[in-house]
Amino acid sequence: MQDINNEPTYGPTAARILMTATRLFMQRGYSAVSINDIVQAADVTKPTLYYHFSDKEELFVLVAIHMLADMHGTMRRVIAEQSDTRGRLIALAKVLLNEPNGDTRMMRHQAREHLSPERQRRLADAFRRYMVEPLRQVMQQGLDNGELTRHSAYDLAMLFLGLMEGFQRQMAPPVAPEHGEMYQAISTDRFSAETLVDLFLYGTAVR
Repeated sequence: MQDINNEPTYGPTAARILMTATRLFMQRGYSAVSINDIVQAADVTKPTLYYHFSDKEELFVLVAIHMLADMHGTMRRVIAEQSDTRGRLIALAKVLLNEPNGDTRMMRHQAREHLSPERQRRLADAFRRYMVEPLRQVMQQGLDNGELTRHSAYDLAMLFLGLMEGFQRQMAPPVAPEHGEMYQAISTDRFSAETLVDLFLYGTAVR
């Protein structure tokens, strides 16, 4: 059975396996989780897991797609609550910056390291559908309304995502004790979602 976004839905056993895999992948990362870890934590047998899922790569892809789909739903909801481009971008910035530990970004990074090209393409397609497309539509509406100019809606969407993900990385970078002063995290007290959106829309030049 599949939902309206053409992603499968699951019965209780498959859903439990998927939830367990999600927790383990997020806690340990792809390479540190084995099929044995998943079946033991989910309290199922290997044949049961392989009845529902082809391999660990497939599980990882499905975990990432479900996370992207959840993010997509939240993005759609906050977009609908705003009446102009700046308001929509601020609402989206808050969603993206509050994502726990950059979950979807981390999953995409691990996919590039560990997944086959075919699985990487599938995940990239889901990323474009679930995260880029809502942003592209916001940018296109802004262009149509005269609130934005100069660039394509797709380019603006990718630039905005890059700004949000770059800032999110800097909010809590890995810091070695001896380099603490050199690599200080950026404070959200100085850079709110509103500030970042205004930097995106207006830049830093004096207006």
